[in-house]
Amino acid sequence: MDDVIQYVGELSESVWAQTLGMELVPTGIHDPVCRGGSVEGRVRISGEWEGLLVLQCSTEFARLAAQVMFGRDSAADDLQDVEDAVGELTNIIGGNLKALVSTDGCRLSLPEVTERFDYHVNNPESRLLVRQVFASQGQPVVVSLLKTEHH
Repeated sequence: MDDVIQYVGELSESVWAQTLGMELVPTGIHDPVCRGGSVEGRVRISGEWEGLLVLQCSTEFARLAAQVMFGRDSAADDLQDVEDAVGELTNIIGGNLKALVSTDGCRLSLPEVTERFDYHVNNPESRLLVRQVFASQGQPVVVSLLKTEHH
């Protein structure tokens, strides 16, 4: 599982570089300040290994990601484009993690994207495995991996 924890950061940085052409830099900060809202993407991994990947970024960064991904300035003002961009980034990271945590029989849910006002992850049935805080274009980006606990 230590490999998975290390891989979350490396994979996130790689996805940023390849998909957005931007750098994603670890900050060492545990709780970034949320100014102006955030956008959260979640994908659930289920099957042999069960958990949740959560990607959170500032609303400002989510708008920038939409502009870059869809190649037009107007994408920043289209809520659907903004949500699609965050959902796609979440899906790419989650799909790669799925392959790492299981060699047999895991599925990835469709991404769920919501607007938020913080960077907290609340899922009572899961245990936090890793939470990494990054910065991209001067904006906070948080990637968390949680493992579902069955009681």
